[in-house]
Amino acid sequence: MEKIEKLQNQKLTIALHIIFWSVIGLSYILVFWLVFDSGQLILRALVNLSFLAFIFYFNAYILVDKLLERKRYFLFGISAISLVIVFVPIRAFSNLIFPTPSVELQSTQVEKAFYLVAFASNLGIVLFSSFYQVLINRLQAERKAEAVAARQNEAQLQFLRAQINPHFLFNTLNNIYSLAVVRSDKTANMVLKLSNLLRYVVYDGKGEPVPLNKELEQIGQFIELFQMRSEHPLNIDFEKKAIPADAYIEPMILIPLVENCFKHCDFDSNEAAFVKISASAEGDIFKFSTLNSKNDSDQQKDKVGGVGLANIQHRLELQYPGQWKLTTNNQDTIFEVEVFLPIIAKNKIHEKDQNPAG
Repeated sequence: MEKIEKLQNQKLTIALHIIFWSVIGLSYILVFWLVFDSGQLILRALVNLSFLAFIFYFNAYILVDKLLERKRYFLFGISAISLVIVFVPIRAFSNLIFPTPSVELQSTQVEKAFYLVAFASNLGIVLFSSFYQVLINRLQAERKAEAVAARQNEAQLQFLRAQINPHFLFNTLNNIYSLAVVRSDKTANMVLKLSNLLRYVVYDGKGEPVPLNKELEQIGQFIELFQMRSEHPLNIDFEKKAIPADAYIEPMILIPLVENCFKHCDFDSNEAAFVKISASAEGDIFKFSTLNSKNDSDQQKDKVGGVGLANIQHRLELQYPGQWKLTTNNQDTIFEVEVFLPIIAKNKIHEKDQNPAG
């Protein structure tokens, strides 16, 4: 894809240069149509365009790129002035070898006019080519910087996803191990649900945006897995409201929030422990919240670090730069997280991929 885009840009650049020189040549012909013999006018235009093109590209690709862009300003200035002056007599002589103008002018006046026109056009083309090449170099530098930033962001995103997926897997396997030790009848069903979740993590969790309903469906699977580790039903409420069918979201961005919610909930020590999870959409904004009871005196869960909100915030900034909001409410016995994200419409996914900076 990148090679095709580069080739298209090269073709566009060549086309623009052809148009530019065609306009210059046509302007020359129109200006001097009544001055020079029509039979020689096109040949004169081609000769002058050849010299101007040489000055343009020599200044742009040699003097600007090799001297000006490397901050060798004095040498560039001397070289550019020399380029202008050297081609003045060359161009003047090339015009004088053609028949003289049909208007009545002395030969010295004609020669002087050719020198003045040659100097003015040489200077103009050097200034224009300098401005052009500096502008092109800046645009190319910006594109390279954007490409590097995009690759760095993608590398960071993959790193953060790699942190999430093993953590998710290890926690679930620990739950299955606990059931297997006591030879629970739930073990086989739990392995099946884990298989479905792993398929989502491996194939969908590292790719393009997925349907929001699919992400929420995986949260439901995860809740069922978590419920299975307990002999008694846990107080977990999962509410979904007004979720558009064509809404998409960055994969595996919500499950870590639910995972952290379960990790820090005091189910093991509090009979009244609870978790409330809510997902809703209003307009083009998606809201996801988790609320769980907690016991700050139980620090055992924090000894093995989890994904953490910092990881999630970093991913949100990479995927939704400047468009997301995450708030927390940490009280004595409860902890609440609210996330607000823009809903990605199905027809906007391709546009999002083409503009990863947001």
